[in-house]
Amino acid sequence: MKLGMYWYHRGCSRKALEHFQTAYEHFSLHDQSQGVARSLIGLAHLHRLADNRENALLFYDAAIAAARRCDDQTVTARALSGKAALLIDSDDLSGAETLLDEAQLISTLSGSVSTMLFNHRAVLAMKEMRYDDALTLLDQADSSAAEAESPAAATIRFTRARVLMRSGDDEKAMALFQQALDLDRGAGFSRGMAADLLAMADIYERSGQNESALDCLERSLKIYALMGNRKIVLDNLDRLESLAGQAGSDTRITVHYINQWLAGEAVDVVCR
Repeated sequence: MKLGMYWYHRGCSRKALEHFQTAYEHFSLHDQSQGVARSLIGLAHLHRLADNRENALLFYDAAIAAARRCDDQTVTARALSGKAALLIDSDDLSGAETLLDEAQLISTLSGSVSTMLFNHRAVLAMKEMRYDDALTLLDQADSSAAEAESPAAATIRFTRARVLMRSGDDEKAMALFQQALDLDRGAGFSRGMAADLLAMADIYERSGQNESALDCLERSLKIYALMGNRKIVLDNLDRLESLAGQAGSDTRITVHYINQWLAGEAVDVVCR
């Protein structure tokens, strides 16, 4: 499981899948229901990352069922929270809220509400344009984190920055995106770095700082291309070219390698 999460954070879905499947087989063979549920959550996360909503839902539901059968409240809450995040992605906010309510109740009764549960609630509040509520929830997430530099710290900063960005405070948002980027870089969390840089590009672009926007977007798309996230890259290539034109820059080398990596011709540094 630990190796699966390590490669998941590094952005290597292939190795993460291999380790989560191995964990699932191991725990099934040894009839360890808690481990089965945990490995199913990992597999669900991978399907969510691949934008395969249908399969992600199947795996989250299987994880919830397995966790309930062994009466593991912590893992049940984690699976419910993960499914809620998937529903938030697809704007099923009422469905997500129901799951988060159940997860929080279970967590409260068991004595500990996870940092990520508060974070998911904050994203939900942000999507409902309840920005003050979102910031309050992120304060709770901060206080529940075991350490200021915990793996969740970058995610909390990223979400807080998104809330501030939506509410119009780009200056504070940019500072938090930079903090998140520093933490993600220190942890080797490639997917987090790519998201941080893409958000920073948005702020720079809308403030007319085209060179800085281009720099962040270029760095972000290279990471996404190396991780094989074709959709995000293709959605932003025209934007990259437009910013390059406005900034008077030449991105032909970057575009060449991005296309090469998307075609599967990378040296595979992500999975080393």
